[in-house]
Amino acid sequence: MPLLNPPSEAAVRLRRPAFPKLPPLALVRDERPLRIAHVTEYYYPHLGGVCEHVHFFAREARRRGHHVDVITSHLPGAEEQPNVIRLGRSQPVYCNGSQARITVGMGLRKELRRVLRQGQYDIVHVHSPLTPVLPLLAIEEADCPVVGTFHTYFDRSVAYTLGNRYFQKKLEKLSAAIAVSHSTTVALNRYFDADWQIIPNGIDVDIFNPDVPCPPEIRQDVPSILFLGRFDPRNGLSTLIDSFKRVKGKGRPAQLVVVGDGPLRDHYRRQADGDPDITFVGAVLEGRPSYYAHSSVYACPTTKASFGITLLESMACETPIVCSDILGFRDVVKHEREALMTPCGDREALADSLVRVLDDETLRARLGSNGRHEAQRYSWSRVTSQVLEVYRSLVGHQAAVVA
Repeated sequence: MPLLNPPSEAAVRLRRPAFPKLPPLALVRDERPLRIAHVTEYYYPHLGGVCEHVHFFAREARRRGHHVDVITSHLPGAEEQPNVIRLGRSQPVYCNGSQARITVGMGLRKELRRVLRQGQYDIVHVHSPLTPVLPLLAIEEADCPVVGTFHTYFDRSVAYTLGNRYFQKKLEKLSAAIAVSHSTTVALNRYFDADWQIIPNGIDVDIFNPDVPCPPEIRQDVPSILFLGRFDPRNGLSTLIDSFKRVKGKGRPAQLVVVGDGPLRDHYRRQADGDPDITFVGAVLEGRPSYYAHSSVYACPTTKASFGITLLESMACETPIVCSDILGFRDVVKHEREALMTPCGDREALADSLVRVLDDETLRARLGSNGRHEAQRYSWSRVTSQVLEVYRSLVGHQAAVVA
């Protein structure tokens, strides 16, 4: 599991936003507020679904009067934030075809133990529980019920094969095991036995909406295809760039807007070969709704995903989707309802579906309207309520939200 090159990490943070700046929420109060710790290897300024999940759950839970601390590691470019506790140093690693993160540093266990004792938490919630380093340490060191949320779909795991008994014992220490989707449980059931509860990722349907200003990078003279995600091989940007060239080859004028960043930035720019219709925006955090809302179609040719959080973001902004037909996406969208789904890695099929959406205004409107309606089911208010019910079942308190 070789370490990524540190200069790439430095290059990535040049355009990486440090923290989302969002409007305050109206306060409500649960009858019995809880002290909650979320332990994660992934938090801002790293960009990805796990840190989004942690941040927006914490925001909604605090709105209801709960105390939520996020325990994570130090990452270059990170801002100091209230209730964010950073330990050790986050180190990027390359694993299973993607960039992962682990926390390194002397005395991590002792420091985490101190933080958990001082926090006097009712619940410790670990994300990606069976991955090093902080999640596994938190399972061992917590002195209260521990909830784990599993976020990842994978085809196979050498570590889980070789260390099956070790990881199964860690899993059994959890008081509740949550998976974000059915596809996640499919992957985990190959190795482990557990009583999974499925609670999906959420979406802020007020922030992600179609009525936002247009960003300057999106042109008005041609339809636009949006890519938004980390520059990670599994997210399929290379496939999309090839497909975009096929779109233009079919005589269809269009712009490809690429929102994201990562160590592979130079690779993708070389593949774009100076095409003036391919616009690299860089990493964007709080401005993402504008890119979704003013794009003609969101293209997501990801090859592996446990849950389509960016699909939800696009749906909430009423933007039609062309995406890979993979298990994790089938949990969120249906072909011809909110999205056109294409065989994974099929560049020609992706190009054909993009052209179909660009050329058919009625289809675009139908997919977009269906998406906005479906996204309401994933509001953070609803998702947070489900997670809090799990907590309450473990600490033995019943509570009701009051205005």
